[in-house]
Amino acid sequence: MHRIPKKTGTYADALEAIGLASLLEEIGYRRVEISDTGAEFAITMQSAPEGPWQKITPGYPYVWEKKKERESPALGWVIDYQREREKREVRQVWDKAQKKKKDAGAAKLEEQGLDATPEPSPALSTAVMLSSMRKGWNGDRDLAKWIDAHSDETREWVRWRLGLVDAKPQNIPEISNTQVLNPISGKGVTVTKTRLGSPSSIPDQLIDPFSEWMKLRGLWAGMLMYRSDEDFKFFVLEPARVSAEGLRRVRERLLSLNLWGGVRLDIETTLECTRELIQHSDAFAEGEQAWAAMLRGRPRDVIAGLRQGYFKSLGTAAALMNDALMPLPEWFAVDSKQDADDYLEIISEAIGERTGSQRKAGCLGSLDEKHSDDGRILQQYRQWLLSGELHELLEFHAQFAVHQMQRLSRKDWVKGFSGHTRKTIGKVYGEKYPMKAIIGDEGFRNIARALRNTTVYAAGMSNSNREVRFGLAQRWKQKMKAGNGPFLAEVGDFVQAQNWEVVHRLKGRGFQVSASDLDHLVELVDQHGADLVGSLLLAYGYARAPKTEAEDAAPAV
Repeated sequence: MHRIPKKTGTYADALEAIGLASLLEEIGYRRVEISDTGAEFAITMQSAPEGPWQKITPGYPYVWEKKKERESPALGWVIDYQREREKREVRQVWDKAQKKKKDAGAAKLEEQGLDATPEPSPALSTAVMLSSMRKGWNGDRDLAKWIDAHSDETREWVRWRLGLVDAKPQNIPEISNTQVLNPISGKGVTVTKTRLGSPSSIPDQLIDPFSEWMKLRGLWAGMLMYRSDEDFKFFVLEPARVSAEGLRRVRERLLSLNLWGGVRLDIETTLECTRELIQHSDAFAEGEQAWAAMLRGRPRDVIAGLRQGYFKSLGTAAALMNDALMPLPEWFAVDSKQDADDYLEIISEAIGERTGSQRKAGCLGSLDEKHSDDGRILQQYRQWLLSGELHELLEFHAQFAVHQMQRLSRKDWVKGFSGHTRKTIGKVYGEKYPMKAIIGDEGFRNIARALRNTTVYAAGMSNSNREVRFGLAQRWKQKMKAGNGPFLAEVGDFVQAQNWEVVHRLKGRGFQVSASDLDHLVELVDQHGADLVGSLLLAYGYARAPKTEAEDAAPAV
């Protein structure tokens, strides 16, 4: 076992652990696993390597830029930066042309006899971000060349650091600091100021070359790098208890999705990571595909979350603005395949599904974070992911109900949350809150149904004869805060108006709320409060109902 202390409290610690795990795999150890033990990461292995060690590689690609180096180094893994960028540009033209067959780009490509264009290397996106953050730093290139040229010294260096030999090697490489690997260290030592005059620098004697090497390996095995306008957002997969191979697979999958955005990026990377773990959990998959041990556990037991570093671009430097952990959900334990299916359905409903270049939109797809109102709703959903608290989820649904009705009023596309989400509320929070008593109550369900008929159903039907009650969610929220009495009075007014409409305008063709239903709701509010019951009513009332109920409600609208 090898241990990596959490010395910085940033993603640098996870990078070092991931990098060391990848090195142990390369040497020949089997079943290398990384575990979070609290104050440190523990790396365990099985099946020690047999025979002499082969040549140890840097463990990351050499990013060769022809403009800076005329000849490409003779290393095993080299990324031709200019060539890969050119391939990406051609591919972007091709993809655009495929969407518009009459586009001049498509005609030009067809004239050249090209049926398809080569994909750029998946590693290009990381290389581009690294290039933007270099600020003159070349430590990764210098170290890669040293390792390639000093095979014997590298082996002895590794043996010593793994505790296999006692004698410290005489020849150890030097490597300068970079903020990419050490986010709290400033912009690095490659500046014109002296060391004493550069408070953001780390003196050479405090830089551990082996640790920096492991972080470089970890960067290419466990980090996701994104651009946010001129700024940078980096995520590192923080291990809880996961194999080195499994963690690498998750990263490769997330990289292939081409995610983007600000708040949306936080949400989608978190949920896509969760989805990948569930799909390869021992509760869902079989054989070699089931590499994530999650049965009777939760996604956060495998990967704790995404350790984030947000850097503000300052032109010649970048300043760390935020260091945080986006935890993976732990809504409920995965005790069966049904639990796994429920997790996947919750995620798909929120962010949709991707198959190759095709994407089926989720309910969050109608929210544009560039618009302030939509951005606040996405922030509320992210807050729920962070906290896992019921009131955060219900607040999101209340805000989304307003958004949903605004979109429907303009005949814009919007996808409402379904009955499965309502079922999920009970499953996730049923033990902590009196969910069964509330959402299982017949009066509660009937009033939610009436609410649905006069809002999302009425607005969504072009030939509806009934009044669409816009602004109802906002009014109910205000009355809920005012207390039980004002809220029940507001609900009473709503029931009276909708029942009158069914009897007179719709000639009795529709669903009516009974006096018994109101009695049940009054009892629920007295027991559990207007805030909880009212929030659940909004969540259920604005959600798409199960198919049978939706069909029953159709004549009413």
